[in-house]
Amino acid sequence: MRLGLRLGLILALVGVVPLAGLALAASGAARSWLVSAAVEFQVDDAGMLASVIARQLADTERVLQLQLGNYQLATASPQVQQAFLISTYRLFPELDVAFLLDAAGNDLVPPVYQSVNDEVQVTGHALMAPERIAEVREAIFRRPTEASVWGSPRPQAGSSPAALTAVFVSPWGDGTRLGVEVSLSGVSSRLRAMARQDREVVLFSLDGVELVQAGPVDLVDAESFRPLLGTVSADLRYRPASGQEVLGALARVPGQNLAVALATPVRSLDAAAEEIRTRTSYIAGVTLLAAMVFGRMLSRSVTDAVRSLRDASARMGSGDLASRVDLQRTDELGELATAFNKMAGSLQQNQEDLGRKNAEIAAFNVELQARVERRTAQLRAAQASLVQSRQLAAVAELSAGLTHELNNPLAGVVGLLQVLKARAGSDALLDAAEREALRCTEIVARLGRFTQGPAQPGDGAEREDVDVHLLLGDLLALLAGGMRERQITVHHRIGSLHVRGEQSALGRALGQLVAAVRTLAAEGATLDIRSEGRQLIVSVQPVLASQDDWRAASLGFWAARKVFEEHGAIVEEPQERSGLVRWIVRFPGSQS
Repeated sequence: MRLGLRLGLILALVGVVPLAGLALAASGAARSWLVSAAVEFQVDDAGMLASVIARQLADTERVLQLQLGNYQLATASPQVQQAFLISTYRLFPELDVAFLLDAAGNDLVPPVYQSVNDEVQVTGHALMAPERIAEVREAIFRRPTEASVWGSPRPQAGSSPAALTAVFVSPWGDGTRLGVEVSLSGVSSRLRAMARQDREVVLFSLDGVELVQAGPVDLVDAESFRPLLGTVSADLRYRPASGQEVLGALARVPGQNLAVALATPVRSLDAAAEEIRTRTSYIAGVTLLAAMVFGRMLSRSVTDAVRSLRDASARMGSGDLASRVDLQRTDELGELATAFNKMAGSLQQNQEDLGRKNAEIAAFNVELQARVERRTAQLRAAQASLVQSRQLAAVAELSAGLTHELNNPLAGVVGLLQVLKARAGSDALLDAAEREALRCTEIVARLGRFTQGPAQPGDGAEREDVDVHLLLGDLLALLAGGMRERQITVHHRIGSLHVRGEQSALGRALGQLVAAVRTLAAEGATLDIRSEGRQLIVSVQPVLASQDDWRAASLGFWAARKVFEEHGAIVEEPQERSGLVRWIVRFPGSQS
């Protein structure tokens, strides 16, 4: 047998056989680990989904309890009771029907629901048949009156989603109860979000009835899960009617007669192990081919040694200083190869030192350029801030001049009207003209209070004790017309809040903040301004979602923030929740 063939077979035995064994062991271990990890993940997912469903139902219960506690319905008129029931029904799309009962279980007003005969349909609410209303009423009457309680779930009927009945007791202690049927359509959305092409999610009642299903329909075997419905959480492996092995997990929904089941086929986990075997086979084939080629190469080591020295010299002559000759010999060829490698190493080391020097110079140039760019950006930002400050100062100076120029003519108009009244006696038109002229004088006076003094704090004006309550009163009076045009309702509740600063600058900052918030407010929105200690809280609901509207209001926010910061105040980033956006201004001395 030739030397190349012998070397190739030896290398194949040494490299390929251990690799094949390792591949088999790795694929088995990978499959075992994946199955264990999948079971753990499914149990965690089931527990998380059960917690989400419990929180969702608890939120519904809390909000309905708060809604019930806002009114003393036992002593209210039937019109108020009916209005409460209708508003509650429309406020919660998940309600299928709502009853308002007294302590004896009698209807205080007719129940509210939606049927196929209604001319006007409310979006989001299910249609209820008369016989279904009777079933819900009977389920609600069976509930105790001492405390709020959730009833047993109702499975799907046709295309209608499953639902839960619940009774909520008034916190006023008058025996009034709110009975509702809550649709599980929101829960169905959660389940569909957790389902995948290879995973089915099912919501069971504790008596084994399937309420909601999402994903494939042949993975969750109800008979396999029913014995575990009374446990908090569990995992299992079984084979349903389809014959494929399935991994299942179960978690009970806290506080409800519900449980969540998840199921995934085991075959979906075999892809990783199969990928390991395929790649290992490919690597083994490449290794075998390389072993045969390398054996052939070794058999020609003598002639190849000279050829290697020649080729390496040619590569070095063309500039490849990393070229080396790998000859492990003790003869003249080995000594020549060693000397060649030492020469090549010295040349390469010199080239690497020169390359490092060049790299250091290039890195320093890059860093220097970055520093110049950062400094240039800072200077441009400072210049933009200075230009903006001067523009605001010019606007304030123009407003102050207009206030001064308008004040004298208005005083003359008021005087002339009073002279006419003195000569002509009492006249309705003159009285109305005098009132409007005095109103204009008051508006100009208020505007003057906002434009007196320098445009920015620190320009020479003395700081004084500023009453934010009075300042906001004048400001809202000036902005009342714009608020009315957009039908914005303003609530103004400011306690004792005094700030040390320049009154005109603070007035303009508050004006810019409120005007910017007004720009973002949708038509018919509610604007609430109140104080908590040393904090001023401005909130509006609802707001416009357009990016152009936010960009239009950004200048006012920026200018207000600058003035507040120069007074030692902090303007927090806006907070948004359920369509309500809130700004908080923390004046010095407030608790963050």
